Amino acid sequence: MVLSTEVNEESGIKLVDDIVKKWDVNECWLYCIDFLEKTNSQLQFRVKWSIPTRRKPIPSATAAVYFTIDISKKDADIFYVLEAQRLIHTPGKSVFREKWLKDIITTKTMMMNDVTF
Repeated sequence: MVLSTEVNEESGIKLVDDIVKKWDVNECWLYCIDFLEKTNSQLQFRVKWSIPTRRKPIPSATAAVYFTIDISKKDADIFYVLEAQRLIHTPGKSVFREKWLKDIITTKTMMMNDVTF
């Protein structure tokens, strides 16, 4: 547990990174963590995932996981949701699945293929 008074933008990114590093995800996945906003009681972050390749170093689709660190109590609470989903996961209680990222990217790719410009 982390005290709410110790959480700021920088330490929040480290907390999120420590959680993500524990997930069982293939090493081909790369991610970046962005600080989104701070309210009176929460800090919000986005972890953007992709699989860049030599032929496509900039992927056409990414998957996002949104983290919230609730600092309204003495101990900070951390939870996350996947892009376009409502289910709230708690690190340590929910087991993260790589398939969730693949499903998001597959859905985006199928939609992009169906849309013509």
